[in-house]
Amino acid sequence: MASLSTTMFSAAVLPRPPASAVILRLNQAAVFGLKSPSGGGAKCMATYSVKLITPSGELRFECDDDVYIVDKAEEEWLDVPFACRAGSCSACVGKLVSGGVDQSDGSFLDDEQIDAGWVLTCIAYPTSDVTIVTHKEEELTG
Repeated sequence: MASLSTTMFSAAVLPRPPASAVILRLNQAAVFGLKSPSGGGAKCMATYSVKLITPSGELRFECDDDVYIVDKAEEEWLDVPFACRAGSCSACVGKLVSGGVDQSDGSFLDDEQIDAGWVLTCIAYPTSDVTIVTHKEEELTG
């Protein structure tokens, strides 16, 4: 029984950061849009304007730089084409009109197609304000 009370006493005197310091760190992260990646450190988050030109009209929404364009469109209840959600087919393909995207997670498009402005929206992160013409699968696969 003596060792149990010693253990309890030892745990009771471990130093803890004051609650106000923890709250301050959390509030700073929220205010400045900081995220903590699994490797540590902090990352600034950017939000970009996305315009999708569809056969039924233009769709506009804001998208964070760490969210796939199709995922955000679906979250906003917008009707956009997709199938695999892995960048391995052409169901969600569009043509980049302006801006930039990071689609390095994909495997379907080759470098020439990417350089020509083809975009797989299911694996595309915006890197700037972007405009994409959607529903281009037939044009790509011909």
